[in-house]
Amino acid sequence: MALVSLGAQAQNVTKPGEPYSVFCDLAGYNTWGYGKVKVRLDMGRKQPNKEGYESIYDGDSKRKFNTMMEVLDYMTKRGWTVHSTYVITESLSKQNVLHFLLEKKVSDDSQIDEGLELGKEE
Repeated sequence: MALVSLGAQAQNVTKPGEPYSVFCDLAGYNTWGYGKVKVRLDMGRKQPNKEGYESIYDGDSKRKFNTMMEVLDYMTKRGWTVHSTYVITESLSKQNVLHFLLEKKVSDDSQIDEGLELGKEE
């Protein structure tokens, strides 16, 4: 006798104007162990033949951060909160990269980038 259990989950669909969560993966690393922190954002917008990473800009140049706490303060002021963290050792550089999964509540996709000046990582 076999016992089979099938489960179904209801999918919630957000109504127009109702807040919903969006996510961003923020990766921070420091190549030589001192100096400015480099930041990569994955906003989930991968383009054909390119990695989906973006950088934070301040005017015409990449914004420089002294520490990861400064980066988190910057993102928090723009509505993002830390959902979880993890570390990945990148295979080519053998470098540990700290990742923060950030969450933001929005009621429209135009609010995702609000307050951020982003550019593609080269």
